[in-house]
Amino acid sequence: MIAPDRTKAPAIKTFGRLHLPPQTVETLPGGVTLHVSADDGCPLTRLCIVGSGGKDEASSPALAMVAAALATEGSRSCDEDATADILDFCGATISGRCTDHFTRVEITSLAPAMLQLLPVVGALIAEPQFSRGRLEAVKSSLASRCAYEASRVDDIAYKAAFRMIAGEGNPQLRFPMPEDFASPESPQVYKRLNEVFRAERVHVFISGAVDAALLDAVRSIVATFPAGVALKSNIVPYSPAAPAEIHIPHSGAEQCAVEVMIPAISRSHPDYIPLRLAVTALGGFFGSRLMQNIREDKGLTYGISASLNGVQEGSFVDISAQCAPEYTRQLIDELRIELAAMRTRLLSKDELLRMRLFEQTRLASLLDNAIATGDHYLTAHTIGLPPHYFEEQEKITAEITPEEIAEVSARYLRPEEMRTVIVGEK
Repeated sequence: MIAPDRTKAPAIKTFGRLHLPPQTVETLPGGVTLHVSADDGCPLTRLCIVGSGGKDEASSPALAMVAAALATEGSRSCDEDATADILDFCGATISGRCTDHFTRVEITSLAPAMLQLLPVVGALIAEPQFSRGRLEAVKSSLASRCAYEASRVDDIAYKAAFRMIAGEGNPQLRFPMPEDFASPESPQVYKRLNEVFRAERVHVFISGAVDAALLDAVRSIVATFPAGVALKSNIVPYSPAAPAEIHIPHSGAEQCAVEVMIPAISRSHPDYIPLRLAVTALGGFFGSRLMQNIREDKGLTYGISASLNGVQEGSFVDISAQCAPEYTRQLIDELRIELAAMRTRLLSKDELLRMRLFEQTRLASLLDNAIATGDHYLTAHTIGLPPHYFEEQEKITAEITPEEIAEVSARYLRPEEMRTVIVGEK
């Protein structure tokens, strides 16, 4: 075998066309929807049970988070200790979490073990049970994490900027406080778990090594899920406040957090994907313009990032950085310059290539194996991606021109639309 010559950079190869493998979708008796992404060559199997109802549909976000964490603890037929022993013996990982509109339980194991694990997972959904000790431990852990995050300048800045995007009264602005986690008690948590995992609106995603026997077992397990009317999503469209810049003092912080948000178009808009590519070129990866100017050339920050975030309520461009207090004004001025330059200074051939390869690599990672592909379909369900979104991304990424990026930047990346928050010392 000839050793590679590490004194020379490897050749850059362009991607061919990428094609997302289809999933199989089946509606089961009782209303559960089964999504299958199978690959016999994959050594793992992942099962994700997604219930309707997240933080925005709960009486409090803290209750939703506590319930999601306790969904993986135990059941009446297999208590906490027995459940933990089986998972450990099978080398499986399990997690429970909630997003704005969904609560989910996810388990990953070696393929041969999933058949043994299915009855355990099914019991977690059909008949959840946990001890008082575990309830208190989960509440304490979540409260501590919340207190830590709430003390960070970047968290404070993000919440304040997002408030200007979502608009007062939006359910997504109910950020939990550490003391909120003291309230949920066992009856509320059991009621919550029963609400979110009503079979009528449960979606089960299974990916990786999946055979007929495993699918039959899954169909049998989901037949035990609670019936009844499921929670409906509480979606309130964003109502952005007027552009503004605010400063929130935070004594003792060594760095200031700078958060800038700009309202954007919905994922269903034909300009959304071109805009996302423009945001990537602006600040979405290490070779982006913001990183080159503000980090590499000016040395104002260790890192700065930009992303386009789209959900069912709306979307927004999010630009974030941290820097020494004396650099905040220069950083914001340079950001304005780069936003304006996105419409006037076309991407060079090298910039376009680097952005395109970055995005195509990200898309190609979804095709690595059936589990990665299944995760894409899961994300499509939970954030409401339009049909054929992957195909549109792949096509536009391969064909977009610098002129098209400049045009979409001129329409949506306007400095005068910045909602800016600075947290830290003046």
